[in-house]
Amino acid sequence: MFRNSPDFAPYKVVLAEYTPVISFQTVAEMRLGATLAQWGTQRQSELETFLDDFDICAFSDELATCWAEVMADSRRVGRRLEAGDAWIAATAKLYNAPLLTHDKDFALDAVPSITVYRFI
Repeated sequence: MFRNSPDFAPYKVVLAEYTPVISFQTVAEMRLGATLAQWGTQRQSELETFLDDFDICAFSDELATCWAEVMADSRRVGRRLEAGDAWIAATAKLYNAPLLTHDKDFALDAVPSITVYRFI
């Protein structure tokens, strides 16, 4: 979305039905990417402006419970989520919303209790 890539087009159909919310984990990952890529002040400012358009799900006790549930769900089906991916999945579970991802590491069936859309 940030780069306005044509790869984002299929996600727009799903997003039209929801208010976009991102996890605190997503914010951290985007800032890490910018730092590792040594983005300049202008591009980092553009990232922050982009992030301002989203509701950001912060840590809460309820989110921590969802995190534990998605970690357990994934293990029950023989998958193993990384902790960061589990925070993102927990956000989807908390909001009872689909998870939209372009992350090839996130299997569509990794967490049976949420719906995952990945168009790659």
